[in-house]
Amino acid sequence: MKHLLSLAFLLSTCSLLSAADVVSVRFDRTERTQWGESLYLLGDRPELGNNDPTRAIRMLPGQNNAWSLTVELPAGANYTYRYLIRDNGAGALPSRQNARDVGSVVRATAPGTLRRRVRVRYYSGWPRVVLNHPGGQVWLSRTGAGRSSGESLWEGVVETDRLELEFTLGDGGQGVDRAPAGGNYRTGYGEFSLLEGRLYPGQIAPQGIETQGRVLRYNGFSSQILGNQRDLFIYLPRNYQNSDKRYPVIYAHDGQNLFGPDAMFGGWRLERAADEAIAAGQMAEVIVIGVANTRARMSEYMPEADGGEALKYGRFLTDELKPWVDRALRTKTGREDTALLGSSLGGITSLYLAWKRPDVFSKVGSLSGSYWLRGWVDNMGAKPNLPLKVWLDSGNEGGSSFDSLEHTLFVRDHLLRQGLVYGGQVKHFVGYGQRHNEAAWRSRVGLSLRFLFPAR
Repeated sequence: MKHLLSLAFLLSTCSLLSAADVVSVRFDRTERTQWGESLYLLGDRPELGNNDPTRAIRMLPGQNNAWSLTVELPAGANYTYRYLIRDNGAGALPSRQNARDVGSVVRATAPGTLRRRVRVRYYSGWPRVVLNHPGGQVWLSRTGAGRSSGESLWEGVVETDRLELEFTLGDGGQGVDRAPAGGNYRTGYGEFSLLEGRLYPGQIAPQGIETQGRVLRYNGFSSQILGNQRDLFIYLPRNYQNSDKRYPVIYAHDGQNLFGPDAMFGGWRLERAADEAIAAGQMAEVIVIGVANTRARMSEYMPEADGGEALKYGRFLTDELKPWVDRALRTKTGREDTALLGSSLGGITSLYLAWKRPDVFSKVGSLSGSYWLRGWVDNMGAKPNLPLKVWLDSGNEGGSSFDSLEHTLFVRDHLLRQGLVYGGQVKHFVGYGQRHNEAAWRSRVGLSLRFLFPAR
């Protein structure tokens, strides 16, 4: 159902489309800009940039000075928003002074009502436990024993009007349990257990649990399709060995660059990013298959329209590797639980293969994608008939046209014009001061993982 709110006095409109716990809110404005400038949207919620001009969202240009953008917001959320004109230059974007307000600040409320009941389990030696959250306090009840005579299991149900429960725990006096990084715990899980600063989905048996994932190496996986072989680097999430659960899978390119301190070019430390996001309750537990590159990397990762053979590499992933992984590991095999992740050429091939095979892949992590390759980019065509979720990011320094920043925004705009919603289905993040290298991808991969597989 579509709702239209007229804001004629601001020369803008805001149309809203309800959908479960989130709604798609469309912003429209007519505004004249100069060459090299764009109109940006900024609001007081994380989805709208948290009132930080450097995180304002560039809107889509249309005809006759018309600009538009559709953003996903929580149902019933109160928010403010305004419009800015900013210089698009890569060197100007990090400056908060690069912002000229047009119009006034608008207060609005997303339609619908969001009400969630979250079950909390907490292991503690305190004689009583209270959970503090923005909606109030909930006293937990002692329901069982802990790991020792001095510890108990405490449980309670919290009602919240937010997608994520933000909270601390206390003993009703001076004792306070905050997230290990400081501040509040924050998670989208509807049911979780908290033990020693780590969140676990559902109910756990605290004895003998693993707190970190592990990385295994499989040498020499052969491909008849490609006529070569490569190593695999496999990240298994914590407690994989001690459970019978099945997990989503991320197929990540340039596998030898992803894990451990001795990875090529300094590596991504992907296992650390995943462990931290999972323990913080910000990401679902997943399996990651790091697929090593070969001497044929350029050809395997480049779309055919750009002179490569990426579809052949894609057949290797879908017809040889994925069936083997699904037999060897406890995976969730459906498209909604299968993702591609890569950087540079691995970034463009991730989107390309998901675009071509949406029946297999539904999520894409494209870090610093090589979208300066325009053979396929300029001829992407209509979106697949199955939904995709796409993470895009860029740095704003160094060579390669400042990490393909504008090329990536061109791709972002194409996805948005195809009907994907910003924040829910596609997101673009700029790493200010970052270049086209492993250090930059190491700093951003955790953000991409949280976006692709949030704790829900």
